[in-house]
Amino acid sequence: MDAVILAAGAGTRLRPLTAQCPKCLVAIGATGTLLDHQIHSLAEAGVTRVCLVVGYLEHMVREHCGDGSRYGLDVTYVNNERWESTNSIYSLYLTLGDWGRQGTFLCNCDILCDARLPHRMTQMGGSCIAADTQRPRLAGEMNIRLDSEERVEAISKQLDPLTTQAVSAQIILLKPSDGDLVREEVERMVANDTLDTFPTAAYGPLVEHRRLSIADVTDLPWAEIDSVEEYDQACQTCAPLLERSRPV
Repeated sequence: MDAVILAAGAGTRLRPLTAQCPKCLVAIGATGTLLDHQIHSLAEAGVTRVCLVVGYLEHMVREHCGDGSRYGLDVTYVNNERWESTNSIYSLYLTLGDWGRQGTFLCNCDILCDARLPHRMTQMGGSCIAADTQRPRLAGEMNIRLDSEERVEAISKQLDPLTTQAVSAQIILLKPSDGDLVREEVERMVANDTLDTFPTAAYGPLVEHRRLSIADVTDLPWAEIDSVEEYDQACQTCAPLLERSRPV
């Protein structure tokens, strides 16, 4: 399997931590960077190649990760030269030729997660998105509404939290046929110059045809790190609980 990690942005809400360091290379205690944790978790799930979309201080990411041998897999790079003016949908567009034919993980670089999380997703049998059904659902978060058969009915930051059942953990696994549908939607959006949006907007065809389920990761430690406050909390409460079978 392959994975794509979107890591082009400047992470301005994490400043001063990201003033001279990309968000993905922010240290998580003494155990490695955010990106180290994420790549090791993907490797544990059977991923053999990771495509990193870089932009802000991209040379630091290349120097840190190299060819991926330190993680036991291959790392390739795509440079988003428009990282300052586009949202992550454009970064995703740049990777369309790098999606694997055995399935592809799509990940934001600011997710800290237990190594068991992506592995659990591979056991689902179809395309799925990691989600927490117990975490408080707040306005402005990436919330998920499910239908009566536990399929994703809607996913958006604009949903009324009271109508939703889960919070997205921002990692999705696309099976090949479903990946083709998302690829076509991403191409359509970019052709229409719809660049200021999130990748979830391209999941529309899967949601419409109820081809996306959730992998419930409520029992596993994970955190989205998008601000200094979230970083501090993740280091204090999430990082100590992580189960990793490989040293960083």
